[in-house]
Amino acid sequence: MIPIAITDDHPIVIEGIKTMLYSNKEIQLQQSFENIKDTIESINSSINVLLLDINLPDGNGINACKDLLKKHPDLKIIALTNFEDSIFIKQILKNGAMGYLLKNTSKKELIEAIKEVANGNRYLPKHIQDILLNDSIGINQTSSFIPKLTQREKEILQLIIQEFTTEEIAVKLFISAKTVDSHRSNLIQKLGVRNSAGLVRVALEKGLV
Repeated sequence: MIPIAITDDHPIVIEGIKTMLYSNKEIQLQQSFENIKDTIESINSSINVLLLDINLPDGNGINACKDLLKKHPDLKIIALTNFEDSIFIKQILKNGAMGYLLKNTSKKELIEAIKEVANGNRYLPKHIQDILLNDSIGINQTSSFIPKLTQREKEILQLIIQEFTTEEIAVKLFISAKTVDSHRSNLIQKLGVRNSAGLVRVALEKGLV
């Protein structure tokens, strides 16, 4: 029996996976989480395979994949997401994921992927393989990834775009400079950039403000 867990902030997705695996005697869904923090802190060492969403409230699964494997090196991770962008596929595989599935996957494919990954093999559906192949020959797809931002993060992002300094943002929002820096760090992680200039670029590209 393969013990698995799932991290997704949509209860309907978790219930859907439970339903798909309900009658399967070889795979058992033992834990479910709605964010990265709870997953890292509470996932059982007995869990063999984790189905991990990319877009989560407290960060992204791409970075979380690396953090999870540092703490649980024997864990096998399959990305389970709606996003087909080659950048995300390649990055999460680079960070240690063993598989990549879309949320519209069939029951048969889900079970096959879990079994393959549990046995230490990589699993990529043909559609995902085709995306990577197209990318390798220069045919790119446009990213549709829209990260989840809190209302406070949106306010701070707007002020960063308007070139307010950390101290000015703190005064304007009646919070400490340390809190502003914390939100800035969260934004940098969620948007997958390295600095404030990257935040501005991605925010404008994706219409976040």
